[in-house]
Amino acid sequence: MIEIRHRETGEVLRVVEADTLVGADLRDDNLDGADLRGRDLSGAWLQEADLIGADLAGARLKGTILVRTELDGADLTGAVFEEAKLSDGSPGSGAVLTNCRLSGARFIACDMRYVDLHGSDLSDAVIERTDLSNACVREARLTRVRISGSVLIEAVLGGSDLTGADVENTHMNGVKLFRAKLDRARLGGGDGRVAAVLNLANMREASLVGADLRGVSLRDVNLHHAKLTGADLEGAQLQGAVLRHADVADANFRGVPLVTVNITFANFSQARNADVPAFKQNVR
Repeated sequence: MIEIRHRETGEVLRVVEADTLVGADLRDDNLDGADLRGRDLSGAWLQEADLIGADLAGARLKGTILVRTELDGADLTGAVFEEAKLSDGSPGSGAVLTNCRLSGARFIACDMRYVDLHGSDLSDAVIERTDLSNACVREARLTRVRISGSVLIEAVLGGSDLTGADVENTHMNGVKLFRAKLDRARLGGGDGRVAAVLNLANMREASLVGADLRGVSLRDVNLHHAKLTGADLEGAQLQGAVLRHADVADANFRGVPLVTVNITFANFSQARNADVPAFKQNVR
């Protein structure tokens, strides 16, 4: 028998008649503030359960069902999500992980479509082969996060901090990164890496100081007023992109055709290796 207690008061919230929580049926349970630190919840059914403010630091969640689960303010530091289902793919079905502590967490082959991670701390997290399409990750901390082989199509990351992030072989078409911070982020290819894809992304007023964007597909991207100081865009695909008023001082544009790029009022005179077409006007 396992007693699930409140992390602060010690009150018994739920009694499970088993020796383990693996595969436990906790659907629709009220487990707000539960102490589940380090627990193995593999295969557990937690859909529509309330786990607001719960402690799941270091928990193992392999194959766990978390559709519509409320986890606002929960501590999931170092938790491992593997093949976990946090959504059924329909709008409104995503788990609510707002304002959570997820630093050092691992997400491997998870379904996280429409998940809400607004305001959460995912610093040093690892995301592999995971679908975060249409997820809300606004104003979140993703410093040094590592993302590979994943999908973030139409995800919203406005105002988030991705300083030092490492993103490889990840599709991010239509992603919203307005006013996001991607200083020194690595999204480019080379050295055996597959560059990220960010076609149609909204990166208006984003900061990409010193970012590695080599070979990244940035077709029709909005980089209006973006800061690209010292960024490396060698071989990037910028067809149809808008860099109006962008700061490109010391940015490397080797091998980047600018014929279809809107560079009006951008300081390309301070960029490196930029082949600005003669017909372009109002370029600084």
